[in-house]
Amino acid sequence: MRLAVISDDLTGASDCGAQLVPYGLNVVVSVKNDRINRQNDTVIFNTDSRSLSKEEAYEKVYELASILAAEKFDVIYKKIDSTMRGNIGIELNALFEALCPDFIVIAPGYPKNDRIIANGLHYLNGKLLHETEVAKDPKTPVLESNITKIIEQQAGRKVGHINKDVLRSGIDEVCKALQKYKQEGVSYITVDSVEELNFEVLLHAINLMNYKTVYCGSSGLIAHIPKLFQLKVKEKKPFMPNEPILPALFVVGSVSKIGRTQLGYLLNNEQIEGIECNPINLLSGESRAQEELDSIKNRAVEAIRTQKNVVLFSSDKVEETQRVGIDRGLTLVEISNNISKTIGNIAVQIIRECQVKRLFLTGGDTAQQVLEHLEIEYFHLLDEVESGIPIGRLDNSGIIAVTKAGNFGNEYTMSTVLKKLNGTDQQQLIAE
Repeated sequence: MRLAVISDDLTGASDCGAQLVPYGLNVVVSVKNDRINRQNDTVIFNTDSRSLSKEEAYEKVYELASILAAEKFDVIYKKIDSTMRGNIGIELNALFEALCPDFIVIAPGYPKNDRIIANGLHYLNGKLLHETEVAKDPKTPVLESNITKIIEQQAGRKVGHINKDVLRSGIDEVCKALQKYKQEGVSYITVDSVEELNFEVLLHAINLMNYKTVYCGSSGLIAHIPKLFQLKVKEKKPFMPNEPILPALFVVGSVSKIGRTQLGYLLNNEQIEGIECNPINLLSGESRAQEELDSIKNRAVEAIRTQKNVVLFSSDKVEETQRVGIDRGLTLVEISNNISKTIGNIAVQIIRECQVKRLFLTGGDTAQQVLEHLEIEYFHLLDEVESGIPIGRLDNSGIIAVTKAGNFGNEYTMSTVLKKLNGTDQQQLIAE
């Protein structure tokens, strides 16, 4: 099976690819998107378009999809945010016009990570989407929970829906629904997902009908696509760094509620040096910003040289930071981008000066900044630390990295990642 994925965010690209590694596929995330890697089974491209203008997002996706259309991929998959952030409808229009499929099937649910779609309504951790923190996202707030309405409003097209009752009725009923939409000329179809079996029924029905289909979803749907090609999960030992225990650098660019809970738990570890970056200082003039950055770098370098793990994180004073930025004439998107870029730059300086070989990145914008400035071409995925949280190698840099979408995981996730990067899980196994 040869598969291409178009994602709008780096951490989303990585967690999507991690679903395919257990099947024995060679999976890479392309950081630069400047060429097709034909040596790998799966190549995941990041258009970094979640917070771009509609016009820019359309152009990026259309251009990439047109290139992929000329390649021999068995599946082209559109990775979207599991909480519906971004220019989803516009990017689907770009795909439709570049690839001319019969259907674009949109299934953003991820039941294993508590993202449930029932009767078209999106529930995040049991709450309607528009009642969660994504409604206050500084870049792309989501104010609607009905996924069909979201796509219709963004794409300007009629959208069909296949609900959980049809999926539970079996493959034949899904086939009938697809035939009906084909006759009506409806090409965009949203789909419920309350359990993993829903994805399998959906995919088998589409496969039977032999329609040209572009699949669109989060990391939930893609995990089932290899089964269409009779691929099976391969048993293997979990990946562990085999070098001596080395200090890790955590770069936390996300201010999601779950991410902050994970951060708080991690900072209780005595082997951690937590360094808070005050974004207000970064927006308060060149002199004050440089003073802040010098302090951060000096503390981080000293800690790493004494073999302590370092966590670099941004203050969660979101509203106060936004007020300062707006007073300086910046938009909310510009404020967020400036902070991500600055944190990414200082992280790269620390990585280079201390020759950091263990890295954790959360927050797609920050992760993109770090990998671009390190001049990384491909993130080679090797395993998952937890569901949707991949670990892999950054080209031939010797760096082992873990990436995480901001609102993935439980309160212990960052601590689990620390053990993996430090190799302490392996040491415990040896001791036992």
